Amino acid sequence: MQNSIKAIILPTTFQRATLSNIAKKSIATYDKVTIVTKKDATVIKLQMTYHYDNTVIHQNYYWSDGLAVIEKLLSGYFKQAIISCSDHNYHILATKKGRLSIVKQTKTS
Repeated sequence: MQNSIKAIILPTTFQRATLSNIAKKSIATYDKVTIVTKKDATVIKLQMTYHYDNTVIHQNYYWSDGLAVIEKLLSGYFKQAIISCSDHNYHILATKKGRLSIVKQTKTS
């Protein structure tokens, strides 16, 4: 899984992502996570917004740390990710065994 996420979410093309569809309702704390890039001085970070019932919490991560969080969330917490990049959109579905099904759609102008 690690290589496919790192191949999709690149600092030069990544725009935004939404992780949703909780795998196990019994472990649910937040409903979805939205992700955007945030430039801090010369460092590009991933800003994750965790959506709870009545509130949201923002957390900034260095790029590699943010990718690790995304991988962890897709390996058991969420079953779905929609990722938008400058040239493609990706729809990722995670199986119970941790495998990812990735559908790539080319953006049209």
